[in-house]
Amino acid sequence: MVQTGYSSWMFFDYITLILVDLSAILNILCVALIRRKALGTAIYMHCAWLLFFPSIIMPYTDAWSLPLVSLFILCYCIMIKKNLHFIFKTLAAILFGLTIICAYFIKPSAIIPVIAVALIELLSLTVQKEHFSILRLVQIVILLGIISGSALSTYKITSNATNEQQYIKIQSWRSIPAIHFMSMGVYGDGGYSEKQAIEMVMLPTKKQKTEYSKKMLFRRLKQLGAFGYLKFIVKKQGNNTADGTFGWLKEGHFFRENQKPTTKTISGKLKNFIYLYGNNIADFRFMAQAWWICILSIIALGYENSKFRDFLKLSLVGGFIFLLLFEGGRSRYIIQYLPVILLLATISFAPAVARARKIADWARRK
Repeated sequence: MVQTGYSSWMFFDYITLILVDLSAILNILCVALIRRKALGTAIYMHCAWLLFFPSIIMPYTDAWSLPLVSLFILCYCIMIKKNLHFIFKTLAAILFGLTIICAYFIKPSAIIPVIAVALIELLSLTVQKEHFSILRLVQIVILLGIISGSALSTYKITSNATNEQQYIKIQSWRSIPAIHFMSMGVYGDGGYSEKQAIEMVMLPTKKQKTEYSKKMLFRRLKQLGAFGYLKFIVKKQGNNTADGTFGWLKEGHFFRENQKPTTKTISGKLKNFIYLYGNNIADFRFMAQAWWICILSIIALGYENSKFRDFLKLSLVGGFIFLLLFEGGRSRYIIQYLPVILLLATISFAPAVARARKIADWARRK
């Protein structure tokens, strides 16, 4: 706010709007590189997403991390594209390292797809039947060196800038340990715990915060037992993924104006679909849920052998595991993985349609 000179909520609404739209554009570019035939599907898929995504106007790290996730996936697509000149792959490697660190500082859990990249590429190297040429091996080493150098440089520069800035006084001793979010993740629905959050404020040292969180975590795990914990995470996975509105209006207070808008103006009619007491809020929830069910059905039916699809699946599984282990319990937390989900649905659409037709033909014969 100090840097930009703007402090109004509307300004940051516009920033979020631009960032989410940028994420959609970057995703479409990924599809253009990996599977050009699916480009039309990608455009329709992302337009439908934006239509049912009111969080596009909510300034929050979930939405702000989207273009960064999309960008490092695009960089990965460029680096694995066979017929691109090496100079483009070099530039993509620089941007890849820079982007993952920026994503880490905004939303640490958003870099889980990077782990999937490492695993997929490592497995790809070990099961590759043909021998690599010396040139190919040299290129891989160069790209890894560039990514590492770019990431380390970005991390150092960003850390120094954060420590030296004078706008906000940072008290590192008041930082909250990661185990706190694991502890919250095993209580209630697996989401935010006001009681534990207050304790993090009251306890003076990081050591005390860590000890308290450990105590709460182990107490709950002992209470649940092995079978109880398994039952709990199955329910939590449902909470993490079930809501096609991504928790819209279920937490926080985002609007200062009257929550029962007029129906006399165009803006008022639109607000009726997304405001808490709008006449059409139930219609919006129904349509968003129908869209979400379609997306998940396409992903489920559209399985095929593809390295890029395997990367997306592994990224999504990694995101699910993270949300099961840490604070979750709401579909809002899955927003950060929407680039992965949308790309996976896009490239799965054609095989999903073909498989659905086969199932329909089989059903008719029966």
